[in-house]
Amino acid sequence: MFEVMPIQPLYITMIIGAIYTGSRINKKIQFGVRGIISLIFLLIFSAYGSFIAVLFSLIGKRGLINYVTARSYGFFAIPAVGISFKVHGEENLNVQPAVYICNHQAAIDVLVLARIFPKHCVVVGKASLRFVPLLGMFTVFLDRKNHGSAVQALTKAADDIREQKISVFIFPEGTRARLQEADLLPFKKGAFHMAVQAKIPVVPIVVANYSDNYDSKRKIFLGGEINIKVLPPIEVSHIDVENKEQIDELTNSTRELMLKTLKEISPRKYSTKK
Repeated sequence: MFEVMPIQPLYITMIIGAIYTGSRINKKIQFGVRGIISLIFLLIFSAYGSFIAVLFSLIGKRGLINYVTARSYGFFAIPAVGISFKVHGEENLNVQPAVYICNHQAAIDVLVLARIFPKHCVVVGKASLRFVPLLGMFTVFLDRKNHGSAVQALTKAADDIREQKISVFIFPEGTRARLQEADLLPFKKGAFHMAVQAKIPVVPIVVANYSDNYDSKRKIFLGGEINIKVLPPIEVSHIDVENKEQIDELTNSTRELMLKTLKEISPRKYSTKK
């Protein structure tokens, strides 16, 4: 009889090391390996988030469920895929309550969220995110195909902000830009209507262009440092929610400010493009 020897931890380490070494040589392998690692952590922390949700609900800390789950995921997943974030103006994440808005680039924005997610905050996202592990559990969903439903969800979110003093995190571009230059898509106005209706400040967050770190079309998923800048809050208490021109001005001026910042903090080859 032959005895089957158990695989020792050393052999497992060697196998993982060999896979990782191979991923360093071939970009497509690297893209796949790091993507799988990120997905594994998403699945693990989805289960962890369910546990945290039950525990924190029992002890009266529901407002911290998303924060603890996201930051815990980021603590492990971000270094595991070789990414690091340098955050400027992190003190502005303490503005509560607020509407936090951020430029939206690609799938690894989930890692951005994990690094900077504020306390007492929920994400507002498109309905399809309902099926994304981790995000789907703690998100206010908007059905962009149903305008009435989307407006109703935003109105309810504004009411919750006032009553529960919670913040919201939203990507005003509405979809991933996937741009290889420092630029932004046009902003949708929902986040700004919400802020004005709830009479709370808008806090812009700008993530540098990272298309050389991650690009699904080119199968690139490299390590490296990515700049994030959290700008000071923008007061909106003087704006009339019924005044379309004022809402438009707030939307456009905020986008211009974020675009200027994006060009400043992105790698020079992106920031110098016109």
